[in-house]
Amino acid sequence: MKILIAYDGSSSAAAAIEDLRRAGLPEQTEALIVCVADSRLIEHEPGRRTGEPGASWMSKLQAAEGLAEQAAARVSSYFPQWKVLVEGLWGPPAKIILDTAAWFHPDLIIAGSHGHSPVTRFVLGSTSLELVHKTPCSVRIARAPIFDAPDVARIVIGTDGSPEADAVIRSVASRAWPLGSEVRVVSAVQTLAPVQTSLEAYTYALEQAYSVIRQADESTRFRLESVAAESANALRRAGLSVRSEVLDGDPRDALLAEAYAMHADAIFVGARGLGRVERLLLGSVSSYVVSHARCSVEVVRARHD
Repeated sequence: MKILIAYDGSSSAAAAIEDLRRAGLPEQTEALIVCVADSRLIEHEPGRRTGEPGASWMSKLQAAEGLAEQAAARVSSYFPQWKVLVEGLWGPPAKIILDTAAWFHPDLIIAGSHGHSPVTRFVLGSTSLELVHKTPCSVRIARAPIFDAPDVARIVIGTDGSPEADAVIRSVASRAWPLGSEVRVVSAVQTLAPVQTSLEAYTYALEQAYSVIRQADESTRFRLESVAAESANALRRAGLSVRSEVLDGDPRDALLAEAYAMHADAIFVGARGLGRVERLLLGSVSSYVVSHARCSVEVVRARHD
């Protein structure tokens, strides 16, 4: 397996290194750690004229190389069997990481949820968000755990029966998880005609179209129950302890609630789902979970090399 680790020395990047130990990564892994000296910060140095090279660009590049070496030492201490490479580079971070991924061809990119920029400190970092949307491979956005980290992994997987969701199951099943690791496979039925009160239920029942909507919801539930059960069986064969659930409601809320309830280390989602909008864009479920989860989130893309 090949992974690219985006590192900038921030506490979020440090959390991404720690998160590696809960990601089920195999012994035969080649890791490239990339630390980018952000050229945009040099361009806006006080007193510097437009177009003039920043006087401190070389020192910042050297600092980036030093940070990459420090991260490599920590990774090697956790995974002595890995082949670990480092790159200190210069330029806009997201573009440089994407360019590096184009020649390195990683299976997975790992980044912290936030960077050094004070502008993005309180929301999902702009670099992390751009990686999630633009990389052709899977991306793991790492967060420091808010609960005590156990020796086993605790994972929530969102599935809707789409090919992208199937890729998530295959990805998780192929990893090297500690014995006793727990997985929750979660699907959600978001009814086409939500009913909040008995009066609404009576009113809807009088409409001829309501029976069609109910049948569609029931058909969706049956399909998701079958998908969740098949997914759970595939993960059990990989040695994981699995429970599957089909819940009512918004899948975004269902995934986040289940992850919090089981003190999950990570949520795994596909890059797209079967929704009307998700076919055209990065799935709205995936985007929402990446931005709002309190644990790490891995957005899985199947490779088509």
